[in-house]
Amino acid sequence: MSWLGSHALLGITGGLLSACTLTSDDFHPLRVDPIPMAGAEAPAPVAPDCNGACDGAAASSPAATDPAGSATPPGETPAPSLPLQNAGAAGSSGSNTPEAGAPTPNEVPAAPMEAPPAAPAEPGAAAEPAQGAPPPLSEQPPLPEQPIGEQPPLPEQPIPEQPIPEPLPEPPLAADLLLVGWASVAGLGTPTTTGGAAGATVIATTAEQLEDFASRPEPLTILVEGTLRAPRVSVASDKTLRGVGPAPRLEGGLRIRGRADAFVRNVIVQNLAIDASFSDVEGDGVQIHYAHHVWVDHCDVHDAPDGNVDIVHGSDFVTVSWSRFAYGPAVTGGRLSTQIGHSDSAAAEDTGHLRVTLHHDLWATGMLGSMPSARFGDVHVFNSYYASPGADTAITAALGSRLLVEDNYFEGVPAPFRISGGTVPEPELRAIANVVTVSAATLEVAGAAFVPPYPYTAEAAEAVPERLRSAAGATLSFPAPLP
Repeated sequence: MSWLGSHALLGITGGLLSACTLTSDDFHPLRVDPIPMAGAEAPAPVAPDCNGACDGAAASSPAATDPAGSATPPGETPAPSLPLQNAGAAGSSGSNTPEAGAPTPNEVPAAPMEAPPAAPAEPGAAAEPAQGAPPPLSEQPPLPEQPIGEQPPLPEQPIPEQPIPEPLPEPPLAADLLLVGWASVAGLGTPTTTGGAAGATVIATTAEQLEDFASRPEPLTILVEGTLRAPRVSVASDKTLRGVGPAPRLEGGLRIRGRADAFVRNVIVQNLAIDASFSDVEGDGVQIHYAHHVWVDHCDVHDAPDGNVDIVHGSDFVTVSWSRFAYGPAVTGGRLSTQIGHSDSAAAEDTGHLRVTLHHDLWATGMLGSMPSARFGDVHVFNSYYASPGADTAITAALGSRLLVEDNYFEGVPAPFRISGGTVPEPELRAIANVVTVSAATLEVAGAAFVPPYPYTAEAAEAVPERLRSAAGATLSFPAPLP
């Protein structure tokens, strides 16, 4: 047993150590007999062996003669004797005899007596309740019955309505990406011009793919990538041809052509450079023939043997915008860029049709005329830049046509607009706020022309050249799709 354990047990014996003097040389373990059970006869107390230092008290103790109390376990060194200190008051004669009635140092106070367990009840005998306990449940009076009735329904708690967030507004399109003009007007069963927006998007990187996709009957948006040589590309209804990637280019011509009883409709051609010197579409770069709702936008068309863009044979609801037209020095022929109506004899199919808007177009070098020349149709030309000094004339109003010419810039053109008269019905041309740089230019006007049925905003003519030098033609940036 450790010293700490011995010290704890000595404290339990009622101060036995107070009768002994403890030193480090005399410390030895003390045996403590077990506390007797309640009701058992207590054994005689056993005093520690103090080696005579306890004034004879240990000599009279039975532990002095008990070999079991002083035995040392094998292999251990016997502990020194523990002398007892006199427990009497100071100044006593040295006797350690306890006073009368006081417990001896070796006595251990007996544990309090516990009440004996109750005798088991005989079978069948009723148990008597303890004093102060409630009566058994069988003897308790029954609880009064509570009437069972319908409970009133809980009031309904209205669920607060969560406000539905408004969708974020789409970013506005730049002015040069908006469809403006006759192609936006409903007519002939078509509400406006959307091209192939209702269908899938495909990629044409070869001429064969472009010809195949463009002629299919279903709506398609065809992304034209790279330089493709295709002399004749026939375009069916509900198509968008859009140049993507760096310098998308077609070497050939587009044939947007139906029949008198089955027009091609709803076509967009956008951001495409067209070298029409390779065209096999009757010498045209873009031929719009028996077609309606066609939008040619941000294209660069040049060097067509006949016309860069021709709109003929009853075609209708056409817009040509933000495009550039030119002829190089190697081109031979008429250099007449754009005809609207092909013949004076086509009144039966052209009258009431050939409604065309041309805006923000750059008519560049090399052209001699027809920018445009028009028969029969209602043609609106605004915010265009005429920079072809060698031209004889720019705009011509011919048989039965009505032209509104406003806010255009004519640079170095001797006859910006004129009327080809002597025919019935007489053409009409109204000019508004145009800038002409040639002081003696021919400016012929007649009649009130017409009022466009669509919204548009015309910029001041003075701002047009700078704007179109950088923005007209295939200048849009559509990234090429990932492979």
